[in-house]
Amino acid sequence: MRRLFAHLGLKLVSLALAILLWFVVAGEKTSEIGLTVPVELQNLSKDLEVVGEPLDTVEVRLRATPAILRRLNREDVSLRVDLGGATEGEHYFHLTEQTLRRPFGVGVVRLNPASLTLDLEGTLVRDLPIRARVVGTPAAGFEVAEVGSQPATVRLAGPRSRVQALTSVFTEAVSVEQARQNVASSVNVGIGDPLVRIQGDPRVRVTVHVRECQETRLFSDVRVRGRGGRVRLRPARVSIVVAGQRSLLAQMTSDALRPYVNVGSQHTSAAQPVAVELASGFATVEVRRVEPSEVIATPLPPGADAVSAAGARP
Repeated sequence: MRRLFAHLGLKLVSLALAILLWFVVAGEKTSEIGLTVPVELQNLSKDLEVVGEPLDTVEVRLRATPAILRRLNREDVSLRVDLGGATEGEHYFHLTEQTLRRPFGVGVVRLNPASLTLDLEGTLVRDLPIRARVVGTPAAGFEVAEVGSQPATVRLAGPRSRVQALTSVFTEAVSVEQARQNVASSVNVGIGDPLVRIQGDPRVRVTVHVRECQETRLFSDVRVRGRGGRVRLRPARVSIVVAGQRSLLAQMTSDALRPYVNVGSQHTSAAQPVAVELASGFATVEVRRVEPSEVIATPLPPGADAVSAAGARP
């Protein structure tokens, strides 16, 4: 009993102050305020992705005393959705005042919307080829020969269905306007789907190979030669179509073309494919077509006077 009545005066004063404070607070008018607060998705598995357009914010109506509301910041309020244990598929979450983080003394009048639907899908990581985007036209007489990037692929991650729908990714545009030589540029890779992200460096180096315009040229009546023995060739001359830079083909004559057939140990007449050797200085020229592509090679005995190894009479 002594302890109960010890410092009785101080206890009575404290009680009176507490009762007075309660009356002051209880008698103070309350106010309401509307806020847009962020939605926090908590405990989502690292192997799951939110598909579609997730709800990022919720409209809330809060009630408190004017003094509390004046001190209230947007950072003090957020809505938390616990995704712990969630699996792939569609999930429904009801939003209540228990899911709303807020300061003490702040009541919840209304949440809009009052529920949340989330579609969860597994994460897929995949490497896709990079397609460099080229714009512009090279200078007159030049053309784009080849386009490449380093690296040639990029690693992507995102919801399985979104990543599987992609076949390649594109770069920012590289201009070759009026170019007469190769163009190289470091550019960013772009992805059209906002739910798919790049793993690693999003910048790649694109090289556009610019060359003189290519054209074709026909050389007719070019003599075929036999290698490895003396033969009679039927026909002994062929036509050859070549392709290459315009300026290089302008310098080319039929002497730069050396069609031949390999005879070897052949003892009877047989069809042999015609190969073409190019003279020095024309290594970049491409042989497109030989007509006919095969000739009949007939071996000749030593000293025969009918036809030379080149397929022409001496």
